[in-house]
Amino acid sequence: MDKWVSKKLKELGVMRGAGADKLTQPGEKPIRLVNYMDVYTNHRITSAMIFQEVTATDREIAQCDLKRGDVLFTPSSETPDDIANAAVVVKDLPGTIYSYHLTRFRPHNPDSFDTEFLGYLFNNPVVHRYFWRKACGLTRFTLNRADFNNLTINYPKNKAEQAAIARTVGSVDWAIVAVQESIARAERLQKGLMQQLLTGRLKPDGSPRSPTEMQDTKLGLLPKTWSVARIKDFGEVSTGKTPPTAIEANFGGEFPFITPGDMGASKWIRQTERSLSTLGAPLAGVLPANAVCVVCIGATIGKVGLTVIPSCTNQQINSIVCAGSHSPEYLYYATRHRARHLQMLAGVNATPQLNKTEFSKYRIPMPATPEEEAAIGARLAEASRV
Repeated sequence: MDKWVSKKLKELGVMRGAGADKLTQPGEKPIRLVNYMDVYTNHRITSAMIFQEVTATDREIAQCDLKRGDVLFTPSSETPDDIANAAVVVKDLPGTIYSYHLTRFRPHNPDSFDTEFLGYLFNNPVVHRYFWRKACGLTRFTLNRADFNNLTINYPKNKAEQAAIARTVGSVDWAIVAVQESIARAERLQKGLMQQLLTGRLKPDGSPRSPTEMQDTKLGLLPKTWSVARIKDFGEVSTGKTPPTAIEANFGGEFPFITPGDMGASKWIRQTERSLSTLGAPLAGVLPANAVCVVCIGATIGKVGLTVIPSCTNQQINSIVCAGSHSPEYLYYATRHRARHLQMLAGVNATPQLNKTEFSKYRIPMPATPEEEAAIGARLAEASRV
């Protein structure tokens, strides 16, 4: 094996921040634009891809151009574990620039790297864990230029060895990798769709909202017709309870008794390890079908599920029974989407928790009408079945 070296990214090239905007302005030159989702869903950027067509100034075209060996990163995300997705530019892309939602790394000497190797290098778990630890934020997580510059990578100096590694990695158990990538891609697309729909950037029919339709809020950009609501604004919030276990007659009946371990396998909570009787259920509190259950105590805070039939929960779970025409499915996806943030709010105590009062006051977006809520919930439910 030829010599391997260890270097910081700042020793190997130059990081450049935000690129050009997505607007079309009179007097500017037409150009193709590589966007966030182009990088998020691909590890290779090629001329065969279809890019958005916009306009840019001469300065933007000169500063944000794309050449072989450039690596584009996604420097922000809703969650820290989904940040710094990378895609390598495999050939020069004249007439193409990158957007302001991306960050570009340009090697000082691109000929010293195999482009396929770079794609694997920057998308491996070790690199992702580094960026995960560096990500900062509350409602949206970001990385700064220093975070990228100080990344240390290990690689063989010999380009032929790089290429051999890339070929080996690319060919290992191809069938399994193909299936895994297909599943991962579907999950990423669903997560991306969830982010776009739950922030109103996309309407339920899939059409985008224009920047003039959006407003700045405590939760970031939301449609002007939406509001920032609290969980309790959607319905009645309650906390479950475990009936006295010394009384055997409280257990073993028709009411599912939901605990955190019963949640997470699917959206609908269909099976539980234990059940309550008609004697024990009133002591725990009976929830109707379509109640939204959220784990708020313990290591699995943020798990969410929907009841199928009248059910009960233990004290680790807060539940919402939607009032009026509010959509339980929308509330399920909106809460699930912010699970990571709920975990952060609960703290790092031995037993992290969000009590009923804190949970009731938690803010999430509220669409303009219950009909829009239902349409968003239905669209996301459809996507989850693909």
